[in-house]
Amino acid sequence: MSDRHQHSRGIDTVEHLAEHLREILPPGSVILCVGNQLNGDDGAGPEIARRLSGRLPWRVFDVQGVPENFLMKIVDARPETVLLIDALDFDAAPGSVELLSAEGVTGQGPSTHGPAPIAFLDILKMFHPCRRAVLGIQPAQTEFGREMTDAVKGAVDFVCRALLQASD
Repeated sequence: MSDRHQHSRGIDTVEHLAEHLREILPPGSVILCVGNQLNGDDGAGPEIARRLSGRLPWRVFDVQGVPENFLMKIVDARPETVLLIDALDFDAAPGSVELLSAEGVTGQGPSTHGPAPIAFLDILKMFHPCRRAVLGIQPAQTEFGREMTDAVKGAVDFVCRALLQASD
């Protein structure tokens, strides 16, 4: 399996993404995997959480479509960094992967759950000032009852491999 992710926009190698993840995820960080597995590509976040459960040094929460329900667990954990992983429309080829600071999400398209995740990240900042980042996966479709597309399945594998490499 290639370590390259074939898209004109976004992070294109596992090593490149792993390097960035090592820079932003110190011990004690929290990873929030957002999405709905019943809605095609929107299931990317929960699939990443499922694959990596118990395999990373960071706390991983499968928050489905309601990250706000985990707010106090995150605040209690007092992480230096919170990484939110979600299917996010940033006008790229399906399956593209982008790593953005919370400030970089401003003006980005909505997630498949409504407004861009910036609203949740702003609330988090009020309760617990910390570094906040978003790892977005560009979906192709998010219709109810559809399967995840091959492009997003490839992106899920790519992100999982990068997180595992970053944790070494």
